Amino acid sequence: MAGWERLRRCLRTMFFMLAMVASLLVQCLPLLVAIGDVLVPCVLVSSFTCVRCYSLKQHLRRYAFKSSLIDIPLVSVLRSLLITCVYSLSDAPALSHGPYLGSVTICSISSILLLSVKACVFSANSQMVAEASHSISSRILHLKKSWGMPVLFLSSVVFALGHMVIAYRISCKARRKLLFHRVDPEAVLSCKSLLSAYQKLPRSPIPSSAKATPKSDSETRRKPYGLTRYDGVLPVRLLADIDSLFTTCQGFTLHYKISMPSSPACSLSSTTFVEPSRSCSPQLGIGRVNVDRPFNALSKTQHNLCRSYSNNFYSSSLFDPLLENMARSAVSSDEFPPMSLDAVEDKDLINDLSPLKLDSNLEANGECGIVLVHGFGGGVFSWRHVMGTLARQVGRTVAAFDRPGWGLTPRLLRKDWEEKQLPNPYSLDTQVGLLLSFCSEMGFSSVILVGHDDGGLLALRAAERVKASGSSANVAIKAVVLLSADLSRDVVPSFARILLRTSLGKKHLVQPLLRTEITQGVNRRAWYDATKLTSEVLNLYKAPLCVEGWDEALHEIGKLSGETVLSPEKATSLVKAVQDLPILVVTGAEDALVALRPAQTMASKFVDSRLVAISGCGHLPHEECPKALLAAMSPFISRVLCNFQVQDYRNYAGKVFKAPTCIISAATSRWVKPVAGVTKINVDAHVGLGASGGFGVVARDSQGQILWAATKKIPANWAVEDAEACSSY
Repeated sequence: MAGWERLRRCLRTMFFMLAMVASLLVQCLPLLVAIGDVLVPCVLVSSFTCVRCYSLKQHLRRYAFKSSLIDIPLVSVLRSLLITCVYSLSDAPALSHGPYLGSVTICSISSILLLSVKACVFSANSQMVAEASHSISSRILHLKKSWGMPVLFLSSVVFALGHMVIAYRISCKARRKLLFHRVDPEAVLSCKSLLSAYQKLPRSPIPSSAKATPKSDSETRRKPYGLTRYDGVLPVRLLADIDSLFTTCQGFTLHYKISMPSSPACSLSSTTFVEPSRSCSPQLGIGRVNVDRPFNALSKTQHNLCRSYSNNFYSSSLFDPLLENMARSAVSSDEFPPMSLDAVEDKDLINDLSPLKLDSNLEANGECGIVLVHGFGGGVFSWRHVMGTLARQVGRTVAAFDRPGWGLTPRLLRKDWEEKQLPNPYSLDTQVGLLLSFCSEMGFSSVILVGHDDGGLLALRAAERVKASGSSANVAIKAVVLLSADLSRDVVPSFARILLRTSLGKKHLVQPLLRTEITQGVNRRAWYDATKLTSEVLNLYKAPLCVEGWDEALHEIGKLSGETVLSPEKATSLVKAVQDLPILVVTGAEDALVALRPAQTMASKFVDSRLVAISGCGHLPHEECPKALLAAMSPFISRVLCNFQVQDYRNYAGKVFKAPTCIISAATSRWVKPVAGVTKINVDAHVGLGASGGFGVVARDSQGQILWAATKKIPANWAVEDAEACSSY
């Protein structure tokens, strides 16, 4: 069985190499035809005439247009040289329009006409010379030359036509790319009529230069193709989705998406629009978006989302019609009936109702989010099957961002960050800081990190930094989930590393090969069930490799790939620094890149760890087996969140009772979603105090946000249901 498996892998490797060679030959067709156009006539002419019998001066002295064959290879050499020079000097617009195709056509037709005239003159002269010849040797020589002319003429015509066909094919391909790039993104929106009353904005609020954005509709009509100069790639704004958001962390722009517990179940890569609600319309403008809300205070998370709203607000996952209906009603603390407190001797134990300000007490409320960190070659799009479902299952906000160099995060060149005196965005240390800064920007006081591949290493490094900083850290890391992670694996494939270090023909040869290797080569090895790797999935992984500067960013990542390979000493130090954290290790049982044994070894080094191996799954469990992954992650995250909620409530109850308290029990259902416009009062925890007990009563809206809280002292023998019934209205 092992022998057959080895043979199958060898055959697949040979097929892959043949496919790569074939792809290289297709990309090199102009150069290959030019080389053939030079070599074939030179080889043929030596068969019909003695090239070495005379020196160069003697050939020039003996040359005659009507009787020599030596000028036919020279015509082919000159034609190929001109065509190759024009091709190497042409950029994408020149390839798609006239210069390249026109030059090839002129050179080919001119050479064919010249050789046609020569063939006619040569044939007539050869016939006269043959009739005048009397010796057998002279007749054999003229017969040989007479056969050489049609053969050389035919080969030259074939190569001339080959030049024109290849030039036409390249021109059509470049024209399709250019037309796709120059299309007005707003011209294809199905709801353009709905947005006609608003000032036009980019599809997503990513910073862009003023020169690249038309200033008015009239200017757009005058210059329909004047977006940016096309250089074979696309700007981010043409690739962004409806729910794409952008934020700035430590001077770097990051692309991210967010899912909330009340968000509707929809694809994160949808491109359709939904008609906006007429009840509440945000005021769209170039600056910050102002959304009228009856609430007096907004949380950090809400403020951050206001900064990131785009003109697609109503169709994104951030829009919640239930919350809008509730917001339209007058919400005040007067509508909540006063709680009838039982008579007690110690009135210090009674706490009046006091509203909780979300913007100032975010940490006290225990706002804990989940942040997904992708690995090499991935992006926010790779979490599309688990992001929304995970948010609804655990009842927490889930955010995912594109690391620098991947997804739709803009690529920075070295000169860009050096001019701004910023650190290298592609280094692991910088991305650790970006991850923590992103968590703070989202308004999370604590997070659970989920990292795939080298994203898991990034999550562990972030936890290590938070542990080292102690109380000065703005974000606490409560747990880490590692998906197909290995602390000692170079994530950059060997063939891709070779291409990244190749400079010969980088524009026309290396870039297509590198894009193919990253999208198809890496993905085919990462998936166990190849039938799930459809063309639509491949297009998702291919799109980020069309972002401006993708090749330069990947080159920088390749130079720093050694950062993901930890020595045994560094790996031991990292594990020791975060060994007290709850760790969930998830791996595919058929993972060809990270074997099960290293995952078991890594999980055994943590004090509080769990290992889940998903059968029939490769290196991408969130893509290949999302349901099994959610079945493994959701209970683990819920357990971490439950423990954190009880511990956080202990601090709140201590402030209310002004006495030492202890947690007796926690409610089995922390929060049940009410209907629209109704505030649900739930019991969060049962705190013990002497012979009596107390229940923390928290009022939450339909999105789970705390509106106000209070504590009521009740007899210790009351059940949780009785306490909640007494506290409800």
